[in-house]
Amino acid sequence: MLDTYTEYIDRYLNKLGLGDKPCPGEHHFVSSYLVPRLFALNQRVPDYINPDGMKGIIGDVAYYKGQDYQLCIEVKLGTIRLTKREFNEWIVADDSSRLPHMFIGICLDGIVICSWNDFRLAYIKSVKKRNVKWEPKTIAKGYGPSKAVNLILEYLGKSKYFKKGDTLKESKELERKFIDALKNEIDCNKANSVDTISCTAEYWAPLK
Repeated sequence: MLDTYTEYIDRYLNKLGLGDKPCPGEHHFVSSYLVPRLFALNQRVPDYINPDGMKGIIGDVAYYKGQDYQLCIEVKLGTIRLTKREFNEWIVADDSSRLPHMFIGICLDGIVICSWNDFRLAYIKSVKKRNVKWEPKTIAKGYGPSKAVNLILEYLGKSKYFKKGDTLKESKELERKFIDALKNEIDCNKANSVDTISCTAEYWAPLK
């Protein structure tokens, strides 16, 4: 059992943790770290986890209520690399019904969590920093511009980012704060989340 996201970074992202072995992908992070935290918050197993190849599913973790999306979370580990479909639907298009609700990114320095709307704006600003004339336009193949997770931090604000702990005590305290932020995003209590999705008392209610 992983006690903190700091432990995950030290064990799986830091080269000292796995030596010369390759770093696992975001699906490993989702399964080993994120899903247990989500289950602890609401005792629900996601309807889809890491839906690779399932192009009709939004995000790496998806919950449904009936036939409708209830919560969709997209996760990126180290590098933000959006496929053609993800870039065209989630960055270029403006159909809120086809967007993830939440973004979680993890890097060597820490972890970030925010609404998809906040992530989208930060991602666009980060790309435009190197190319001021760039505008998000539909692509026919390949991937959207790649960005390291840590490079979008300056556009998100300190409240969205949780650094890696330097000591066990600090790691546990930062973990608690991250879980509070995760719950806040789920509960739709942050103002920027309200702008992104329609929040009601039923938003995170268990399926009957």
